[in-house]
Amino acid sequence: MKKAYFLISHNQFAEGLKNALEMIIGKQDNLQAYGLMPGGHPDEIVTKIEEQITDEMEVVILGDIAGGSVCNSALGLTMRPNVVLVTGTNLPLAMEIVVSQTTKKDDIDAIIASVREGMKTLAVDLNVRSGGDDFF
Repeated sequence: MKKAYFLISHNQFAEGLKNALEMIIGKQDNLQAYGLMPGGHPDEIVTKIEEQITDEMEVVILGDIAGGSVCNSALGLTMRPNVVLVTGTNLPLAMEIVVSQTTKKDDIDAIIASVREGMKTLAVDLNVRSGGDDFF
């Protein structure tokens, strides 16, 4: 079964995410990005995606903001049994889903939980020394 992944967002976030993703993992023929630009309507993006979906495909749509206009418009596509919509997309999440080529909701939920573990604040601790060597 053919798999397709769509990044959707406000403005150019989806395209930038696609570019960053492909810089790391290489070109992905089954990945497309659509951004809602000023003056545009989110239903235009959904129509473009809907025109590409067949019953023989498994589709994952990765959107930027839950409750945002783009994801709200795409929500209607989830009435199809072969479409999963994920919101709150970031680079690690998109990379894990696309690299694994998963389209199953349970697998995606596990990836979301794993990616959440990677979200943390980082800071250099200047009080820690390793083996007596200075930090610099």
